[in-house]
Amino acid sequence: MNMNIIPVFLPHEGCKSHCTFCNEYSVTGLKRLPSREDILSTVQRYLSYFADKNNVELAFYGGTFTGSKRQKIYLDIGLELFERKVIKGIRFSTSPGQFNREKALLLLNYPISLVELGVQSFDPLVLKMSNRDHGVEEIYSAMRILKDLSIPFGLHLMTGLPGDNHDKDLFSSLEVVRSGAISARIHPLVILKASPLAQDFDMGLFSPPNLEESLEILWKMYLIITGAGIIVNRIGVCLYGNEVKNVVAGPYHPALGELVRNRLMLEVLREHHRLSGSDHIVLDNSHKGDFTGHGRYVVDKALNEGIIVQFRKNGLRLDVESYLSSIRERLLGVMYAKT
Repeated sequence: MNMNIIPVFLPHEGCKSHCTFCNEYSVTGLKRLPSREDILSTVQRYLSYFADKNNVELAFYGGTFTGSKRQKIYLDIGLELFERKVIKGIRFSTSPGQFNREKALLLLNYPISLVELGVQSFDPLVLKMSNRDHGVEEIYSAMRILKDLSIPFGLHLMTGLPGDNHDKDLFSSLEVVRSGAISARIHPLVILKASPLAQDFDMGLFSPPNLEESLEILWKMYLIITGAGIIVNRIGVCLYGNEVKNVVAGPYHPALGELVRNRLMLEVLREHHRLSGSDHIVLDNSHKGDFTGHGRYVVDKALNEGIIVQFRKNGLRLDVESYLSSIRERLLGVMYAKT
């Protein structure tokens, strides 16, 4: 069931450290925490947008929710809306470093639909260099507590962080699959104005991966995670209006999720080309949506590799799921061989 999400942003609320990549003021454009009236106004505004008002959840993002002294105030507002049948649940993002069993037990008094853990990476060096408030053990502890209490949870991952590499990203993807999470988000690093990394970038001490480099790891992570039946809710940071101007560097793209799926379809074409040996592929018109891509990304990339892709009625129908399964198995085989 698709839920309509009403986001309420709490920039840096509850955070006990300042992660090197973060500036929630740049992302949200907000300079203060919302009041009760602000939240209720936001709810009414979003409800006016939704055609389906029966499947709505309230979400608290942008800080470390379980580290906030105002957590119960926000939860009580959500509970009130739930009891009035305005929403069906509450979700929020938080850090494993500000989570324990006592905080989890409090959540059992509320209609929590999802706890989104900001893991970012399962590599200890990446976490340390990103100035996270937790290590790897805190991640596993938070997941154990949530599973023990049957509280649904999702995991956030980031790519391109200081100390990161493709093998670490792929390992983090495997840990998502093993974790029991029901959803994931994957955000490639973009450097934001006034974030600690922005200064390093200006001094030439650090540079993030570009868009093509990021796509090369993102499609693999997406395939590993979704191939295990886990929903990827979002790929890439969500920015609105003038907030886009706060991106200093990095692979920001307004349709990054679509580009990642396009990149995956390019891999399907490569697999078909490898098995068939054909440089001219005439696909059925039903495949246009999958194999054209954002701005003709897929067909143009294929053409650059000498593969001509055309579409017509009663053309070739590919078993896309079978190709994806084969590609995923081969990718996992390479990963397991390295370990």
